[in-house]
Amino acid sequence: MENVLVLAFILKRRICKMNVNGRARSNKSIIRRDIMFLRKGRVTTRVLSMLFVIMLLLSVVACGPSGVDPVTDPVDPGVTSGVPAVSDTSAVTTKEYTAPDVFYDFAEYVILVTGNASSGVNPFDFANTENVLDNSVYQRNVQVEEELGITIDVIYETGAGNTGNGPGTRRIQADATAMDSTYDSCLISAYDCGVLAYQNYLAKLNDMPKMNLSASYWDANAVEQLSVNGNLFFTTGDISFHDKEYTFAVIFNKDIAKEKQLGDFYADVREGKWTFDRFAEASRAISEDLNGDDILDSRDKYGLIIWDDTILPMLHAAGQKLITLDEDGIPELTLNTETTANVLESFINLAAEDCTINFQHTSGGVQWMDMYTNEQSLFLLEYFKALPLFRDTELDYGLLPFPKFSETQDEYLSGYSVWHTSFYCIPAIVAEPEFSGAVTESLAYHSQQLVTPAYYEKTLVGRTIRDDESRETIEIIFENRTYDLGLIYRVGNLNSVILNMLRNNNPSFASSYNSVKAIAEMSVRELISNFEIEE
Repeated sequence: MENVLVLAFILKRRICKMNVNGRARSNKSIIRRDIMFLRKGRVTTRVLSMLFVIMLLLSVVACGPSGVDPVTDPVDPGVTSGVPAVSDTSAVTTKEYTAPDVFYDFAEYVILVTGNASSGVNPFDFANTENVLDNSVYQRNVQVEEELGITIDVIYETGAGNTGNGPGTRRIQADATAMDSTYDSCLISAYDCGVLAYQNYLAKLNDMPKMNLSASYWDANAVEQLSVNGNLFFTTGDISFHDKEYTFAVIFNKDIAKEKQLGDFYADVREGKWTFDRFAEASRAISEDLNGDDILDSRDKYGLIIWDDTILPMLHAAGQKLITLDEDGIPELTLNTETTANVLESFINLAAEDCTINFQHTSGGVQWMDMYTNEQSLFLLEYFKALPLFRDTELDYGLLPFPKFSETQDEYLSGYSVWHTSFYCIPAIVAEPEFSGAVTESLAYHSQQLVTPAYYEKTLVGRTIRDDESRETIEIIFENRTYDLGLIYRVGNLNSVILNMLRNNNPSFASSYNSVKAIAEMSVRELISNFEIEE
C-alpha cells in the first residue's frame, strides 16, 4: 500500500511540476529526482518499472502541442562552467552546516516571493537553462530537495508599488487571520517586512530551530543592524541575490576621466581618499552644451547623472542613519547630526549645478541609459541591476563605491534601494518550525556554494565588469553594506522628507527635520513599545 501511495504522489508531482509559472522544466531532471525519492522510499523494482513506463507516456502527452519539440536538457557544460552539477546527495557536513539527518517524505516547502513589478527578480524559481545564474538556482533547489526529501514550490506575486501594503503584507495577514500556514518562508519587499514585523506577523529568526544566523552564509551586517533588542525578524545573505542587485555603486566613464585628466579614482579608493569632495570636484569638471541651443537637457553632456533615491545611499555612505541601535540593541533616532546636514546640503547643491542632471525630472529627449551609453556623463549613480544594460555596448566603464564624506571615516559604506529590495523572513505561524528552519538553512548554505559563485564570478565579474579594479570595488561594496531600520519602518516619514529636500532643491536640513521631529520621536517610542523593550 505504501508503494501505491508513493507512486500516486510522484505521478501527481510529475504532472504538476511539468510547467511552473509558464516555464517548461527538464523532463530528465524531474525524472531523476523522482527516482531518488522512490529509492529512498524503498519502492520495489516492479513499481519502479511501472513508474518509468507511465512517466514516458506522460512525457509524450504533456510536453506541449504537436510539432513543438519537448524541452529536454539544453545546458551546455561550457556555458555553465563554474556551477557544479548536482550528483552527490550524501549528507553535507562543514564547520558551519550539517545536513539534517532527516527525510521529509516529499513534503512541500512553499516560498512566497513578492515585491515591486519593476523589481522583476525571483531568486528561487528558475529552470535548467543555459543561463549560468538561472542554472545555479535550479541546481541549488535540486540539491536541497534531494538532501531533505522535499519539493520546493514558489508562489510569486508582484505589486504596483511598495508602500508596506503590498502582496507580501496582504497574503501573510490573510493567512494569519484564517489561522492557515500556507507559507514556510518568504522573500518580500522591505517595507512589507517592516509592517509585518511591527504587527507581529513574523517569527523571530533567532528562535527558529535548525538556523545558525552566525554562519557566513547569512549577512553579518544585516543580522546585527536589522535586529531590534536582539530579535531578528527579516534578513538576507547568500540565500538571495535580490538585495545585491539593488545595492548602489558609482559607475564612471574611463574615457571621459582620461580625456579630462581627472586622475586615478581607483588609487583614491585604495588610499582612502575617495571622498565626496573628490567626487564633486570631478563632476564639476564637465558641463557641455553639445547642440549649442543654450539649454542644458538630456541631449547635452554632464559630470553626473542622478535620480531622487540616490540621496539616501549618499547619506549612508557618510555613516549617517535615521535609526541606530545602541549597545543594547535599542533603536535611537540619530539622523539629526551636523554630518547629516552637511551631506544633504552638499549633495543637493551639487544636484542643482549645471554639471548634474536628474533623469527623473526630465521629459522627452534621450533616456538616461542612452545618455550614459552615448558617453554624455562621467558618473552615473545606479544599482547593480542596471549594469547588464551596458553589457553589449562598447562603453569603457569602471565601478567605484559611494564616496566617504571625509577621509576620517574608517570604511566605504554601501546603501541599497529600500524601495526595490526584499528580505527573507518566516511567518509567525508555520505548521512545523523545525521544517521551516531546516529547509531555510539548507537553502542558505547551498546558495553560498552554488548561487553566490554564479552571481559574482559568472554574472558580475564574468559578464558585467570590465577590469580587475572593479572586482575589488565589488568586494568593498558588498562587504560593507549598511542597513537602516529607520527607512524600513519609515519613522516620521523621514524617507520622504529627505527625498523632497532634493526634489524641491531645499538644502536646509534643520527646517525640514524640525517640521517632523516630534512625529519621528514618537515613531521611535512606538517602535520600542511595540517590541516590548524596556528603555
